[in-house]
Amino acid sequence: MLVAGSASLLDSSAIISVGSALPLWRVDLALSNAEVGAVSATMTLAIAAGALIGGPLADLIGRGRVFAAMVGLYVVGAGLVAGASSWPVLVAAVGILGFASGADLPASIALVADRVPRRLRGRMVAATHVMWTVGIVVSSAAAFAVASRGLAGMRGVFAGLAVVAMVTWAARRHALARLPPAADPGTTAPDATQHHQPAETARGLARIAVFYVLYTLVANTFGSFRPYLLVTVGGASQSAATGFAFATTLVGLIGTLVFSFVADSPWRRAVYPWAAALLVVSQGMLAMTVDRSLTTIVAALVLYALAYPYVGEALYKVWAQEVVAPRHRAAFQGVTIAAARAVAALFALVTPSLLARSPSGMFWLLTVVASAAVATGWRSRSSQARE
Repeated sequence: MLVAGSASLLDSSAIISVGSALPLWRVDLALSNAEVGAVSATMTLAIAAGALIGGPLADLIGRGRVFAAMVGLYVVGAGLVAGASSWPVLVAAVGILGFASGADLPASIALVADRVPRRLRGRMVAATHVMWTVGIVVSSAAAFAVASRGLAGMRGVFAGLAVVAMVTWAARRHALARLPPAADPGTTAPDATQHHQPAETARGLARIAVFYVLYTLVANTFGSFRPYLLVTVGGASQSAATGFAFATTLVGLIGTLVFSFVADSPWRRAVYPWAAALLVVSQGMLAMTVDRSLTTIVAALVLYALAYPYVGEALYKVWAQEVVAPRHRAAFQGVTIAAARAVAALFALVTPSLLARSPSGMFWLLTVVASAAVATGWRSRSSQARE
């Protein structure tokens, strides 16, 4: 569990650290809004490419091999980002780091789902997202701690990620060698997906994919541009922005821990409508007041943090295990993660410009997207009921 969870921790740390460094790169490297957007989009597109290749490859040649290779590549990428001093080098380094992060994730989640009892599958898969959120907390705390040192401090954060990845690579090789081989999906007890008609399963897969793409569009904007939003639009200092981001991340971590306990229980269905409402309201609040009140921006971030553990990526990961056949889990997650990240990357290209020209209009668009996401995700409640 810890071996697989380490992939989630490293990957989320990379995403948040890149987001925290965006305002600093913008000033120190004299980047334009378009260049800032290109850095963020490169990270997201690279994650998409990594997931698209790494998921099917993990099903084909083995998840342990993909783990080892991609964590090694992560070390290279984080080290290059730490030393980048020009925009072209930064884009290339972020691309390497993003590819490694994307390739590692679907294999790690599928590995957990394969090796735990079915009655605990939702909790254990949700627990990998706890590790993802721990990565967000740790990287946000690191960014806050070094905020007074500017870009030099963030270079240290990326160097630290490279060191942690090296340790993880060594520990992962040892731990995976001691694990029993994963069960053959063809010889395990019947999976829930075997009781569904092909057309019903196809509709379920499509709903999961649409839900995740829509939700990721909202989440990527918050994850990648939260400090940028607070500094550039809200007028907060870099230290205050990272402090606000860290505090709201702690709220999200508590919610994700709670979700990991209720993922296999009826409480998951009961909480969903309330969390869905909070997600939509958080976007609507920003749409109405984002360019007028830093306090409202912070309040909206808190509402978002209260909502996303129950209607976001953790739900997607658990829902996918309930619907996707075991032998295709890594591939399906790789494809859906790639699609979601690709759409988010295209939006990230224009996000800085939209925040500069019409932040209210951008968040009205995200309000519509969030509403569509939670409407699509509503069917996850009936999927759990069939389990």
